[in-house]
Amino acid sequence: MRGLSAELHGQIRVRTVEHLDPEAKRAVERFKWDSHGLVITREGRVLYTASDHRANAYDALVAAKRAVGEPTDDCR
Repeated sequence: MRGLSAELHGQIRVRTVEHLDPEAKRAVERFKWDSHGLVITREGRVLYTASDHRANAYDALVAAKRAVGEPTDDCR
């Protein structure tokens, strides 16, 4: 996921939240995850979410590309 920002030419920002951070704990509760997960948002709207180890890099990339109007046919 770290390369996603570069791949989309800075149109999105990728950041990691430490699992003990209050923001991370709120996300676990909000999305009803067991312990952690992945969320992609843009302008406050959730584009993609996956819990625990179910996060899928392909699905996350497609969601991010669609959000910024990039073609998705080259994702595989």
